[in-house]
Amino acid sequence: MSLGWLLGGMASFLYAGLVGYFGGVKKAPGLLKLVKMKLSKKMSDETAAKVCIGAAIVVGLFGIFCFVFGAIQGA
Repeated sequence: MSLGWLLGGMASFLYAGLVGYFGGVKKAPGLLKLVKMKLSKKMSDETAAKVCIGAAIVVGLFGIFCFVFGAIQGA
């Protein structure tokens, strides 16, 4: 497995875990405020938390892709 794909997959999982936990589970006010500021001022906290969970899922799937594609390239 190439080192770049391995590091990319690990970074993706780290990002997905942190955003999913602090944004979706713990609902940290600073992260939710940042999401609302970037997307829409009129967004509720619950919607911002759902956006965080959605982003964590997408980035987690990209991490899986990085590991699988890297393993295929290394074989």
